[in-house]
Amino acid sequence: MIVLLLSLVGGASWVYFAVKHEQSEVREAVARGEFEIRDEEELESNIDDWQTVYPNTVTITIGTTSVQASVADTLAERIQGLSNTPFLPEKVVKIFVFGAYGSHEIWMKDMNYALDIIWADKEGVIVHIERDISPETFPSSFGSPAPAWYVIEAAAGFVSSNNIKIGDKISL
Repeated sequence: MIVLLLSLVGGASWVYFAVKHEQSEVREAVARGEFEIRDEEELESNIDDWQTVYPNTVTITIGTTSVQASVADTLAERIQGLSNTPFLPEKVVKIFVFGAYGSHEIWMKDMNYALDIIWADKEGVIVHIERDISPETFPSSFGSPAPAWYVIEAAAGFVSSNNIKIGDKISL
């Protein structure tokens, strides 16, 4: 029993000191200029850097508008969504692929900007739209009254400026 206890304490100590050592190495590398640290304001001020925040995108069409879509097709990606992202460019969206029909409720937890939210069925037909949902609505959630397979989050104003409406098609 004592050996087990000593092993656990020793292992925990080793993990603690290994993490501390790694943190100090990272700090030293940053001080030497080996890593570029960029804050959210700097990213937001340079819209060309949107790919830093959304590196893996695919082109999709919503109605007649082509956009770059950051795909959330795993549970972890769907949970994270756009939370804590600094901005969302006009022609970039987040598409949630649920792989099953449902109301797929969305909330604005840890959001920094307002969204338009679009729900579509398995064939890509838009079945519901919510416009200009602000971060202050949290913890309320928004879902589709009609079963949906996909959910798309876009910057507030996207739906109006691109004349997106229920019945339009999303082409993946």
